Amino acid sequence: MDPSAPQTVAKGVLITSTVCGLTAGLYGVVKSQPPGPLLLFSALNSGIASATFFSIREYLVGPVLVLSMPGKQYELRRQRLKEIAEGAPTNVSRLTWGDIRSRKVLDSSISGALAGGILNTWKRGRSGTVPGLATGAVICGLFQWAFNEFDILRITHVSRVVHTQPVPAIPAAPAATYSSPVTAPEPPTSLTDRIFAMFGHRISDEEYLNRLKAQRDNHLRMIEQLERERDEKRET
Repeated sequence: MDPSAPQTVAKGVLITSTVCGLTAGLYGVVKSQPPGPLLLFSALNSGIASATFFSIREYLVGPVLVLSMPGKQYELRRQRLKEIAEGAPTNVSRLTWGDIRSRKVLDSSISGALAGGILNTWKRGRSGTVPGLATGAVICGLFQWAFNEFDILRITHVSRVVHTQPVPAIPAAPAATYSSPVTAPEPPTSLTDRIFAMFGHRISDEEYLNRLKAQRDNHLRMIEQLERERDEKRET
């Protein structure tokens, strides 16, 4: 199982509940209805649905597919888990745009089908099982594909910024006539980390730094592989 599964589930539930609650509240304001009950009701329902979906995907469907499914996507995920467990880098295969577009689409479709079937059966009885399976699979698969497309846009934007941003000239610092203590700025924290800190779950500076380094290395490695593939296509 991916060690980041608890954080993935918590962030998914938090983001889904927040977006759905705010959307329902704004709808109530537009329709001149009390926004509070709509916001709470929508946030609660979406929180239950998203908790069911993300828990099934991260703790059940994802690990089973990683252990049993062939294909490049799951081989990369097995290599990543091996790298985390052994603490040593492994030979990672080349990524393509197709690999990023298909990432976790199957996981999300199966998990959405199971979650939709469970929730719709609980709400409507046996007659809601098949519609819940079909609707959950389609919606969750499409949302995962859209998220992957957004990730591609983010990667291309970062690549463009890295290659076009000029390196600023650093002026020579004047000789200091006195010494003063210098405090290093604190690393920025995400919204979800700040919310977790409010409930007593605080991430240490070392853990946060390691997480940022891992994200940076993954993005740089992905950008390098995709740019190499693009250059090869241009040569051919």
